[in-house]
Amino acid sequence: MFQLSNTPGRTATIDTKEFLFFSGYAYLGVQHVDEFVSLFQQGISKYGWLFPSSRISNTQLDVFAAMEATLTALTHTSDSICFASGFGAGTIASSLFRNHAIAVCPEAHPAINKLQQPSLGFDKWAEKTLHAIHETSFDKTPVLITDAVNPLTSEVNDFDFLQYIESPLIVIVDDSHGIGLLGNKGQGISSLLPRKENIEYIITYSLSKAFSINGGAISCTNKATADAIRTLPDFTASTSLSPALAYTFIKGQSIYAAQRAKLMHNISLLKTFLSAHDGIINDERLPVFVLPEVLDETFFAKHQTIISSFAYPTTQGKKINRAVLNALHTEDDLRMLAQIITGRTITG
Repeated sequence: MFQLSNTPGRTATIDTKEFLFFSGYAYLGVQHVDEFVSLFQQGISKYGWLFPSSRISNTQLDVFAAMEATLTALTHTSDSICFASGFGAGTIASSLFRNHAIAVCPEAHPAINKLQQPSLGFDKWAEKTLHAIHETSFDKTPVLITDAVNPLTSEVNDFDFLQYIESPLIVIVDDSHGIGLLGNKGQGISSLLPRKENIEYIITYSLSKAFSINGGAISCTNKATADAIRTLPDFTASTSLSPALAYTFIKGQSIYAAQRAKLMHNISLLKTFLSAHDGIINDERLPVFVLPEVLDETFFAKHQTIISSFAYPTTQGKKINRAVLNALHTEDDLRMLAQIITGRTITG
């Protein structure tokens, strides 16, 4: 484990030594963009960094409604609700339909997956679930719970199987690692979901991974579901995320777009550098490169480089080695990473 003495960007500092940093989930790197920091400072001046008030108080800050409208437009849904944490948003979403038949993908994030099940894999789970829906009669609309992206394996899950379901269905998707990245405008998994009248989507996500906003949200294609969430104590009695960060999110959309373009260029560049090297797994839409088991954190530390290397979601599992890119990395950074992985000089 590394104890960092600064907030990492393209590099991190350990005991005064600078390391290349290919870990963490600040995908767009906006904390190190001066214009973004300036927006946050403006937000503090206007709203303060905290508004310790219930969301149903008779005194409301307009910035929260504006942020929810921005998220609704981004995800092409009917309504969105902000929360102080992405984990909390996921927990609320997954608890909405306790009396319904529920199928949970075993690989789903713990925020929406409260069951302990053997690993199955998304595709096999989807096949099994599709068969069960076709063969079963339900008293209430069945509910599917899954992730949009598996950041441990660098995979974007394929929801095309939903096209073959004609009966009413509710699908809860955790898009924490897709929102801000997938789609031409960072709209996340909502850009890839089959839109059908019989399917209601509830998309829950952390805002920290791409947007560097300490909070979470739920976006609903059915406004009635969003209205119901706003009556829950989890919403009514809770303090919201920082209003200064909400302001920064709203005003920072062009910054996100610019950083997303840089990140996608970095992904393409590293894939080119590694094209002749076997054993690396990557979906070109994601900044996560899964590495062979032998290329662990100790190996990279010898080259003054930090990768992501830990067991998840519990510490008892096997470590997963990944190089995680962000928008701040330079071509030289990526060339160096490729040279460390391949053991040869990368030119071009």
